[in-house]
Amino acid sequence: MPSPNSTLEGIVLNSVETGESHIILSIFSKKNGLSKVLLRTRKSVRFNSPPDFFDDVELVLNLPKDGIGLPFVKDFKVLNKRSELATSHKKFKTASSIARLFLDNGADLQFVDPFFKLLQISLKFLELGHQPNCIFLKTLFQFGRLEGLAVKESWLISLSDKRRRLTKHILGTKLEDLEISEEILPELIQSLRNWLNNETELRC
Repeated sequence: MPSPNSTLEGIVLNSVETGESHIILSIFSKKNGLSKVLLRTRKSVRFNSPPDFFDDVELVLNLPKDGIGLPFVKDFKVLNKRSELATSHKKFKTASSIARLFLDNGADLQFVDPFFKLLQISLKFLELGHQPNCIFLKTLFQFGRLEGLAVKESWLISLSDKRRRLTKHILGTKLEDLEISEEILPELIQSLRNWLNNETELRC
């Protein structure tokens, strides 16, 4: 958790209203991983609209005087908006699934930096318009690998020969060069999710 009076930069993954004038923002940052902070949304002329989902933000934080509770956002700046993700239902749905993956599993990561880069890259490729299901499959697989899980050695080899060849092709090919039928992708994603949920501590 960030120290008092510190600056936190990261990506907004979730926003939840609490009471009448505050929201709790879940931020994933390169330095701190997953953090939650409290932002006042009303009774203040300093804040116009709060940061939106998937915004890159810079937050100036204070802790309560008693040292208990969430860091309070004293000031903030939106560094980058990913508005393109809201132009397509598939893009936004996939971005939300990626966010949920990080929200459910990003609190106790040992090395945060590679996961932050994975999140950035995944959202970037969604913005660029590449196949959302391919992006999510690659993200889920790489998340497992970064956690040191045997996704390649166990899950991948458990697939049928046809599906294993297809999955290797998807994972080993740049997104801009992929032309894959959408029909098979949900099955592969669900298969990987089932394996991760049943064989590991990840929640997917």
